[in-house]
Amino acid sequence: MLASICGLWAGTVYVPAAVTVLAEAAGRTGPSAAQLASRATMLISFATILGCLAMPWLAEKLGRRGALGFFFALMLAFVALTFGKVFYLGAPALPWFFVCLFFLGFGGANFAIYTLWLPEQYPTECRASAFAFSTSFARFGGAGITFLVGAGVQHYQSIGIPVALTSIAFAIGLLLIPFGVETRGHTLPA
Repeated sequence: MLASICGLWAGTVYVPAAVTVLAEAAGRTGPSAAQLASRATMLISFATILGCLAMPWLAEKLGRRGALGFFFALMLAFVALTFGKVFYLGAPALPWFFVCLFFLGFGGANFAIYTLWLPEQYPTECRASAFAFSTSFARFGGAGITFLVGAGVQHYQSIGIPVALTSIAFAIGLLLIPFGVETRGHTLPA
């Protein structure tokens, strides 16, 4: 869950600022840059909706762990690529940044897996509490990551590298997924 929150905050919160920087580098300032930032946000949101719609099929086809692994792999690759490489291409970066945002948004649907998978792991008497605890507890860690990204932005004088480094959370998440309980095909615990 912590990896997902790192990706959500890194992958989406900083997109408008990154697009504004890239738009200005391409000579588009003021309202034009703001409009591009809005379109970037719409694109990433649209792609996330598509990912959420694909999630049930992926979860049945690949299993819960496999689907989460698929989304985490997308996030690992595209957070690192989008902010670590494409962001630094300068003026020609903008079209490529938008292409990457689609995949970043689709991978951002990793949250949808938890709404399916977490309730399947706990019995009825604690299902809601377990879900609430796991989603809320991870947000505290995510808040700390936000401060680390901010310190990284100050250190590097750029938004790219610090946000790209949040992809490490997905690498760690991919290593931990095999330890999760696979619930595909099982009935809910009583």
